[in-house]
Amino acid sequence: MSMSMSLGQSLRQEQKLEMQLTQEQRLMLTQHTFSLRLALIGALRDEQYEPKARCPSCNHALTPIEIINGFNQDPRDFTTSCPKCQHRFAPSIISFGNGSSIELPFFCSAQALDQLRGKHLMTPAELSRHHPAVYRSAIVHHGTITKAFNALSVEYPFAEISDWRNKARPFLGRLSDRVIAECVEVSVKTITKMRDELGIQRYQWCKALAKLKAPKRREG
Repeated sequence: MSMSMSLGQSLRQEQKLEMQLTQEQRLMLTQHTFSLRLALIGALRDEQYEPKARCPSCNHALTPIEIINGFNQDPRDFTTSCPKCQHRFAPSIISFGNGSSIELPFFCSAQALDQLRGKHLMTPAELSRHHPAVYRSAIVHHGTITKAFNALSVEYPFAEISDWRNKARPFLGRLSDRVIAECVEVSVKTITKMRDELGIQRYQWCKALAKLKAPKRREG
């Protein structure tokens, strides 16, 4: 008599398989997951974010992951490193919202945290208006301003996101429950319950990878 695997057994099996991924497959998944996470963070705030960096030395257009990996995590160093030629230069982030866009400096996590010090009594709207680059860099790296201030051992007293259930719903099953929970500041159990009630299967990296590797259909 066969028995179906428990969720715990299934997760452990996935983890074992994940260890066998090639470096190229890991990078593909990492970039895909980061792009979706970035889309979720933006959707929660009715904006879109696009980290941008083109090396002035070799003209290589860096991916967001390459930009982040190139940071030195030094509050005094505002540059990233080109993975092709190792030239260092300052990246930017484009914020789209309300029919307009603005290009801002993109800071590493250490820089964003350093510049957030002493600003915990500013609301999210005030931070966004008066310190737009710091605000957007912080939420890209940490998911929320609350988590960014937590990294500084500071309690942030303001609510950040309204109507998160409707805004997060399109990402259920496309991102792990943990990632979504971190971005909306609720427990993983809350996201899992919501997803189960909607009949959406949990995120599985193997299925995500299979979709990424599948040839795209040509239209027309």
